[in-house]
Amino acid sequence: MNINERVKREASAHTNKDVLGESVKLKNRFSHILTYPSLKRLSSAFENSYLNSKSLTVLDYGCGKGEDSLKMLKAGARVYGIDISEKYINLSKELAIKNNFDQRDFTFEVMDGHNLKYENNKFDLIIGNGILHHLDAEMALGSIHRVLKPGGRVIFREPLADNPLLKLFRFFTPKARTIDELPFSGKALKKLTNPKNWDSEKMIYCGLLSAPIAIITSLILPKFPNNFLLKIADNFECKLNKYEFFKPLNQYVLINLKKI
Repeated sequence: MNINERVKREASAHTNKDVLGESVKLKNRFSHILTYPSLKRLSSAFENSYLNSKSLTVLDYGCGKGEDSLKMLKAGARVYGIDISEKYINLSKELAIKNNFDQRDFTFEVMDGHNLKYENNKFDLIIGNGILHHLDAEMALGSIHRVLKPGGRVIFREPLADNPLLKLFRFFTPKARTIDELPFSGKALKKLTNPKNWDSEKMIYCGLLSAPIAIITSLILPKFPNNFLLKIADNFECKLNKYEFFKPLNQYVLINLKKI
């Protein structure tokens, strides 16, 4: 696989086709997929991981349009953001300036996540929201490990590949994703959290039953995002996710690694 060609395709998909925007449109069409209970819990855990980042040096890895970067700026962090799309980098800068942050508080740059152009041991925290599965994950984590301080953390929210109903949904919605992105299988996830360079904290999962049910209730009960079907699904999902077998069948995982 040619990494340079892959990076070019990703840049084109996000800059020229706005794949991120297409994904948002799709999820808004099936709006319950954005609000089911276990996703809310995972999203809250993701935000809490960086909202206590006052005085920390943080990298928003794949910053997109800058929403997470803005939250970290408001929390008092010194924020760096990278993305492969120049369009997204410009939008991130505009968002920070619009919210009255000084340019000394942030740095946004077009950069390939496989090859971070920072000195060793620079960052206290690195976060990524749906970015690692667009990359060669092993190569990307090597670069991340180098620029993270000893004891520093990396928090990634990533999609999983093994749920057959969600595979079908992805198959019928190709415009909302790039040709190179690859959600993590259970096997790939185990390899990703290899203990050689990292201490892995308990991972959080969501969407085993709730995500497929949310797609259905978005169509049959569109005005009721907190409907009884999702509550029942959430109850069963919590019980099933106590078993390792079911965890890779979820929609998302929150990965929490500490540099050794």
